[in-house]
Amino acid sequence: MKTLVLLLLTSCASVLMAARPASEIELIKKHVLSEKVEVLIPKGFEVMTEQQMDFAYAHASSRPSVVFTNNNLVSLAFNYSDNDADQDMVEIYESNFAKAYHKQYKQTTFFGEGMKEVGGRKVGYLEFMKPEMGHEVYTLVFFTDVQGKLLICTFNCADRQKPEWEPLAKRIMASLKANG
Repeated sequence: MKTLVLLLLTSCASVLMAARPASEIELIKKHVLSEKVEVLIPKGFEVMTEQQMDFAYAHASSRPSVVFTNNNLVSLAFNYSDNDADQDMVEIYESNFAKAYHKQYKQTTFFGEGMKEVGGRKVGYLEFMKPEMGHEVYTLVFFTDVQGKLLICTFNCADRQKPEWEPLAKRIMASLKANG
């Protein structure tokens, strides 16, 4: 019985934490991918363990290099790919990704796509809501070149959390800084 009550309290605390207004969620500066990237990440987010990644990406053809999460309710993934990239290629990647996502995800609601300048660098992005395992998922994908390779960042949260997390996802994207 004590275990059940403890589990219930822990679950309630996780839900309440995930539902906090964006103004109350603190972002802290982190270095990721062996110091290649500096970015703001929500305080309290932890790196997903290998076991969590094995479970979360069991059916995926590939998995990210590192994922930060708050108990799997919201995630921020970084995929440092083997694809060659430079600032001139970021726009080409954006165009190709946009075409591929529109073709692949027919039941997706797109909110925006294009290019932004972040810290003097070109960053491509796609922002959308798509059905996933019986519910809708808000996603902001943003990408740029880092040391000659393509870095793809993906922010995800449940549709009901979009009002709280969308502004933070955009602040995270705006904080992206490639080192080197």
